Amino acid sequence: MKYLYLTLLSLTILVAQAQQPEDALKLTYQPQFGTARNMAIGGAMIGLGGEITAAHTNPAGLGFYKNGEFVLSPGLTLINKNTYNYRGTNNQDNAKGNQNVNMGTSGLVLAGKIDGRKTKSIALSLTANKIADYNNNFAYKGFNNNSSAAERYAEEFSAAKQTIDQAIDNPFLSLGTRLALYTYLVDTLTLGGRKQVVAMPEFTNGVNQTRNEITTGGANEYSLGIAANKDEKLFVGGSLSIPIIRYNRTTNYSETDAANTPNNGFNNYTFTETLQTRGTGVNIKLGLIYRPIEQLRIGATIHSPSVYSMNDRSTGSMFTRTENLPSITPRTLANTSNFSEQVFTNGAPNISNKYTFTTPWKLGAGISYVFRETENVKRQRAFIAADIEYVTNTTMQYTGVDADGNTTAQYAATNAAIKDIYRNTINAKIGAELKMNIFMLRAGAAYFGNPNKDASTLKQNRVHLSAGLGYRHKGIFIDATYVHQMGNVVDMPYRLGDKPNTFATGTSTVGMAMLTIGTKF
Repeated sequence: MKYLYLTLLSLTILVAQAQQPEDALKLTYQPQFGTARNMAIGGAMIGLGGEITAAHTNPAGLGFYKNGEFVLSPGLTLINKNTYNYRGTNNQDNAKGNQNVNMGTSGLVLAGKIDGRKTKSIALSLTANKIADYNNNFAYKGFNNNSSAAERYAEEFSAAKQTIDQAIDNPFLSLGTRLALYTYLVDTLTLGGRKQVVAMPEFTNGVNQTRNEITTGGANEYSLGIAANKDEKLFVGGSLSIPIIRYNRTTNYSETDAANTPNNGFNNYTFTETLQTRGTGVNIKLGLIYRPIEQLRIGATIHSPSVYSMNDRSTGSMFTRTENLPSITPRTLANTSNFSEQVFTNGAPNISNKYTFTTPWKLGAGISYVFRETENVKRQRAFIAADIEYVTNTTMQYTGVDADGNTTAQYAATNAAIKDIYRNTINAKIGAELKMNIFMLRAGAAYFGNPNKDASTLKQNRVHLSAGLGYRHKGIFIDATYVHQMGNVVDMPYRLGDKPNTFATGTSTVGMAMLTIGTKF
């Protein structure tokens, strides 16, 4: 048996290559964060107000402040576990996420009363809040006799209508496709008198597939908010926010000829990719709360999309072991000279690696009822609050720019896929607080809808249950909360244009503890 080993090491590129629809969802479909009090009541804040998290939910809620406040909200992820089933194989032992420190809503509120005017008070806030936690680790494996990830690279190369040498040096093709061509995982062969693009695993009767993904980082939002109180009836507010994304992903994917059949052209390959994504965005949030009677509050809010300027850096390697290929000439890459260990530097120095990512719109409404509300907050005994949110997932989109700043069309297929496979969702939240002098008991729940159109097969909804305690005395407050998040998860290792896509399904369990310490002044 004759084997050909082709390995590409330390290949680093800066490219503006198209993202997958799943990338958009991973960046936006994330658990909520806030203060311990906010998280204890399920995040139901749109119609409640009087809490610093309002700057990131409904800024009108800042209008309830009459005095200043300083808040810190450290948190800790205690549980992070994933279980997956891939093509009939359960993968429960290799899917544990990372435990990490979080920071919920923290910052400063400045507020003051205005006597003798319809505008009774005004408040300004400067806050920071974690809006996404990307720390995770999952793995799964299984047997697949229907498709291979290498077919995705063959499809992309075929659509490019280029020679192999041109494609290898084309910065607008994906990293995996260029490596697959370089290592002969994908090639052109004459079959039945016709030249065809083939992926070598196609000549097997099935492959054993293994995928492992480790992600780290998060997204934090820094916000400047303002709100005013009109006659203690109408509260209006807005905030300008700067979200910042730090996302790192390392993916290891391999396929092996399940039958280990000799002389069929393929034995195994392994693809390793490290992606570093950095993004800075901007959004605005507007809201109001109306209080027709002292006890009742009705709120509404609108969040504009966050428009991010993104920057990716990818590093990857591929090892392919083929069988009984004809005598071949090693392929070369631009600006390289050593075949056994090559460092790839693209020959087109003006290639842009920047693109724009736009998140969904979010519309929300909320209602709350405060029992025995008077001007003296010590006589407030309890409240119950409920929110509903509408999220336009189908409006997520990528926009690429070239070196001259002109819009490119390379993301059109991804944006079309987003509209085709995702749907808009509704989230619901409810929470309550019971006050006993200087101590408080809280509980809440939140439901996040499934963003997939094929909801019966691709289940990705989430439920959060929470409970907490609070202490208020002489301007000092301390809150502690535990949030238990349960949800269905879907991971699609690759997408093909001419076959049904294969995917892994499972469950995710996350447990978070949050502590908030603050003082009024």
